[in-house]
Amino acid sequence: MAPATETVLVVDDEQGILEALADLLREEGYRVLTASHGKEALERMAEVKPDLVLTDWMMPVLDGPALIERIQKDPELRHVAVLGMSAVDTNGLRRQHPGMEFLQKPFDIRALMKQVRKALDAPRVREG
Repeated sequence: MAPATETVLVVDDEQGILEALADLLREEGYRVLTASHGKEALERMAEVKPDLVLTDWMMPVLDGPALIERIQKDPELRHVAVLGMSAVDTNGLRRQHPGMEFLQKPFDIRALMKQVRKALDAPRVREG
């Protein structure tokens, strides 16, 4: 069970996936915030700084790559762990974005939870 203090922001434009991930993470003990695109995610992060952002890659308004770029450039957010999700070939995405972790949709729940835990446990730059 996750400590109640760990907050995960799930960002996905597909409502069904967003709700399913949020429910699953809550069942595991995480505090969960949701957003349907990157702009909404940044608005949520202005209110609450999550420990992890679990973001879809292709979304309207502000996509995953643009969201991640803004997170990494913001001194108050750059410590936040980020996991990408995509239905496209994640091996190709890993080659294009070295050091970035991706989950292939559809994903196995155990693999998802393992990646979430790994991302939360990884050392990160603490600034801000």
